[in-house]
Amino acid sequence: MSRFEQELSGALGPFWQRSAEQELAAAKANLETGRITIDENGVARNSLGRALMEDQLERLVHVTDKVNVAATNAARRAETEEALASYRAARRPHSPEELAEMRAAFGPGATVRDILTGEEIHL
Repeated sequence: MSRFEQELSGALGPFWQRSAEQELAAAKANLETGRITIDENGVARNSLGRALMEDQLERLVHVTDKVNVAATNAARRAETEEALASYRAARRPHSPEELAEMRAAFGPGATVRDILTGEEIHL
């Protein structure tokens, strides 16, 4: 059982139960106003057109049966991979100033890893 489901069930007390119920009401309102949309494949998207994150998707499942969790998760993974590929392609070499700042922060001789590209930077 997820944290949200525990909250909704009242297992964590009335405060969290009310909070979870308010979150469900907000998800329903967002769906009704078009701030959240669900396409013909069941992919739920936010107002920016991006696939919903897991926490919001979990709430949406409680207010509609039109959402496809697997399809939404797959769309979000694809969007993330596309964004990371774009980031990697736009990478430029580190400037001398950036390298100096890294040396000051981590120390000369340290190895810093860019977690988005996997690049190792030896200082």
